[in-house]
Amino acid sequence: MSGLGEFRAERRADRQADRADIRADRRDEREQNRLDAEATRLRKEADRRAAEQARDRRRAARAARLGRVTGWVSANPARAFVRLVQACSIVPAVVSQVAALDDAKVDVLLAVLLAAMLEGSAWALVAMGSQAEGERSTRTYRLGAWAAGLVAAGINFAHGWTQYPHHHWVAYVLALSSIGAVWLTDLQTHGGRGPTTAEKKQAKERAEHTRRRAEHHPKVKEVADRLLSAAAHGALSPDEAWRIAWEYVHGVTTPGLTADLLAQRLNARARVAELSALPAPADLWPGMPDDPFPTLTLPLPSGGPDSVYLDTVPQGLGSASPITMEALGTLYGNGSNASAPNPDGPVNEPTADRDGSASGPAGERYLAPADLARVRQLAADLAADGEELSSRKVRALLGCRTDYAVRLCAAVKAERTNPGEENAQ
Repeated sequence: MSGLGEFRAERRADRQADRADIRADRRDEREQNRLDAEATRLRKEADRRAAEQARDRRRAARAARLGRVTGWVSANPARAFVRLVQACSIVPAVVSQVAALDDAKVDVLLAVLLAAMLEGSAWALVAMGSQAEGERSTRTYRLGAWAAGLVAAGINFAHGWTQYPHHHWVAYVLALSSIGAVWLTDLQTHGGRGPTTAEKKQAKERAEHTRRRAEHHPKVKEVADRLLSAAAHGALSPDEAWRIAWEYVHGVTTPGLTADLLAQRLNARARVAELSALPAPADLWPGMPDDPFPTLTLPLPSGGPDSVYLDTVPQGLGSASPITMEALGTLYGNGSNASAPNPDGPVNEPTADRDGSASGPAGERYLAPADLARVRQLAADLAADGEELSSRKVRALLGCRTDYAVRLCAAVKAERTNPGEENAQ
């Protein structure tokens, strides 16, 4: 019995092991099925994404092509519409010519070739003229294109006139189908390349300026032409040649400035200096009102009386010509001590002023001691009242000229500021 029990126990153990193996195989099979399903799902997902990406690329490519077309049309509307007119005119023009030749009992194949020859000749000449634009003359190409187009238009017109006897306007439309597109293409290809209205106006003004230069300055024009002919072509501009020629003829590099103009300005300033030395209206007629411009005096730089003439030299003249301030000073005197030319002769000795007082070497009136005393008393009275001495009050007191009153006022103010100094005048 022990042997039977052992056998049964072994069989039970074997069956349990078999069941465990079966469960393990089933578990492995389920895991493998799960892995296969996951792999299939991932593969399908990848295929779907790849298909979507390919579809997006195709859409982007179509949008790019459409964008290029619409962008080109937006950027070139005239060219786009001309191309549309070309396409819509060539086909009916060729068909009309073929029909016209067919009515003339010409073989159909020959009619097609002849119609293509006429229309193709016109467009071939138009294309060659477009390529020649800017490089060589396009007149021959344009005339040939118009001639071929007119021949084709004549054929279409004759055909339409006989084919539509009750609607002759169709003949004009058929003729326009051969010549209209050629005309538009010619305008687009060769039109707008010439000078604009502004450029034409500028060229006209430049030509007028050149004519007036030659008329007003013939000597300078002759020298400038010689300079241009002597220099290498394009090495010297006309304006630069004119500037150099002006310096050769007139001695300055500033066009328009001459010795005569400078002398005229110097004489005018000398006249102004002469008139500024005249007495004020209040000095001639005491009853007249005060000078409304008491501070208006001729500018006299620190260089001396000759500065009245030296400051008339335009700014930059020293660098434009060999004329210098020292040269002008030598012309009108000796350096900074030279006085301006006086029509009445040099002012070197004291002369009598209009009121009988003496004048200094520069024509200035000496400060009379009596006038100084009266102004000192006026200054003291004004200081006691808390007021300040002014040249207007000095003029009201003495009835003198403005410049004399200004000098008296300045002298007394200097004395009051520095009591230890005495006026040497």
